[in-house]
Amino acid sequence: DLLLNASNKAAKKDIAYEDLFFEIKNKHNQTIIELIAFENQNSIKQDIENQLSQLKTLLDGCYLLGELSDRTKDAIASFGELLSAQIIACALKNVIPNSAYKDSRELIKTNASFGKGQVNFDKTNLLIKEFFQSVVLDVVIFPGFIASSQDGNTTTLGRGGSDYSAAIIANAVNATELEIWTDVNGMFTAN
Repeated sequence: DLLLNASNKAAKKDIAYEDLFFEIKNKHNQTIIELIAFENQNSIKQDIENQLSQLKTLLDGCYLLGELSDRTKDAIASFGELLSAQIIACALKNVIPNSAYKDSRELIKTNASFGKGQVNFDKTNLLIKEFFQSVVLDVVIFPGFIASSQDGNTTTLGRGGSDYSAAIIANAVNATELEIWTDVNGMFTAN
């Protein structure tokens, strides 16, 4: 919601978008400090900082142009899941060393219907199966809610898209069980 609020303010030429950006940045930096041992923070801080720089560029563009396209809105909205999933994956590595982060946009493919992309299940299922056949991991953290179009643009799956992402992945790997923890947004297990 902070991301969407910041993008809407930027498009309306309301400089307050910058305050929201810094709030977003501070929340992610504080989460890193709280979840990740100091000696392991440098790499994740650098990765997050690079992505926050991309976010700031998008917001600045909305401000300068005074507009927010659906494509740009999807790109901006994706940062919440991208950043938090990477931080959680980094923290999880300390508890489960054989775990990893995987960007959902590399596996879940949609049309270019920004805001609620329609999944290309043939392509998506193939990519997910190939990924899981190529790795041996105990846990994989995927950012929910996001995907990419056939031409590589970030798309979103609409509100509730994190649960949908979990179902897409569970279906592709023929999971016998899918748990959606509704009181912990975005968390799921698939067996």
